Amino acid sequence: MIGRLRKYPRVWLIIALIILAFLCILIASRLVNSMNYHHTDNDFFTFWLAGHLVTIGQSPYDSAQWIQGYQKFGMEVVPNNAFLYPLPLAFFFAPLGWLSFQTAYISWVTILQFLILISLALLFNEVSSAHSKLLFIFILAGVILFRPVTLTLTQGQVSGLFLIVLAGTISIWKKGNWFWGGFLVGLTILKPNLGLIIIGLLAVWLIVRKHWYGLIGIIASGFLLVVSGLIYQPNWVAEYWSVGSNKLAQTFGGSPTVWGFSAMVCHNHISCVLPFGGIAALLLVAGLLFVFIRQKNLETVKVVALTVAVTLLITPYTWTYDQLLLIIPITLIVLALDKTGRRFAIAAAFFPAIDVLVVILLIFDVMLQVEILNVFIPLIIFILAAWCFTRTANLERRPDFPH
Repeated sequence: MIGRLRKYPRVWLIIALIILAFLCILIASRLVNSMNYHHTDNDFFTFWLAGHLVTIGQSPYDSAQWIQGYQKFGMEVVPNNAFLYPLPLAFFFAPLGWLSFQTAYISWVTILQFLILISLALLFNEVSSAHSKLLFIFILAGVILFRPVTLTLTQGQVSGLFLIVLAGTISIWKKGNWFWGGFLVGLTILKPNLGLIIIGLLAVWLIVRKHWYGLIGIIASGFLLVVSGLIYQPNWVAEYWSVGSNKLAQTFGGSPTVWGFSAMVCHNHISCVLPFGGIAALLLVAGLLFVFIRQKNLETVKVVALTVAVTLLITPYTWTYDQLLLIIPITLIVLALDKTGRRFAIAAAFFPAIDVLVVILLIFDVMLQVEILNVFIPLIIFILAAWCFTRTANLERRPDFPH
């Protein structure tokens, strides 16, 4: 039997996928069944309810219908009076909206695990050396222990969706298909607090590199999303703008970004927060553009990685689970450390070391009763990524460097 399986590697792959699916479903079931989600603020219920409402022809921006949905399904905590995301995201969750909440929750957490694993596989797709492939084990261990991963799964957040969108963008752009890569980038607008900045920064890079089809792809994607929403609800953009701007006003200065750190340092005095945070944001964007200009042949994967880190630093509204996207630059840093000839142990220990740092910062956050000090994670990642990528590019220019 074993001898036959060795002749058919695809059989081994199918068996491995079945076992993996079983493990992911088991983890999701145990996680969801252990949660007392009826009595807490549950993020996934927000997405599920939005999907459920559109399946029955109702509006997720109607406060009365929204609150009634919470009450109907026995959720005691109503964190917001309406859906906080663009309407097309509700369409994405419509299939889960047909299921019971618990079944949908287990299904989504299972899907999230696959999205994260597939994203890692895409990032490692072109790693050829066995030495570098071995690092996958240590990166996977780092991912398992990464707090944003835990928060994403327990809260049923959408961070995993945007992780695979960006990983897919990298994979498609590396093949030279700029339109469809741009189309994927445009989907990040489904979370505008991140998507607008990611799209803006990558659009600048696309213009500098004259990849016009990438820009057309972004525009096409955004147009499709807006029109799909308008067909269902003609005034959805105005309603979403009202809901989103109110939420931003309520939470500004509390996120793990330069704005949150500025608010903490300035004791929430807006006359200090705006210039302090604004200057910090401008310096970070300038630093990113400097790297883009200095390294004109910077690989696409590294461009996206640096953009992610800067976005998480300068966006006015984000939370720790959104730092799941840092899996992209962290993975690239590990591979760059290995490529620059650093000791294997240093590269292998990098992600677990980040996990330890996250826990240390969490301890201080708890002591200060904030969720702001996590800002140092994307800051450190950005600085190290810029250094590693520049170092790698310089080494690759040397004639004696093994390509």
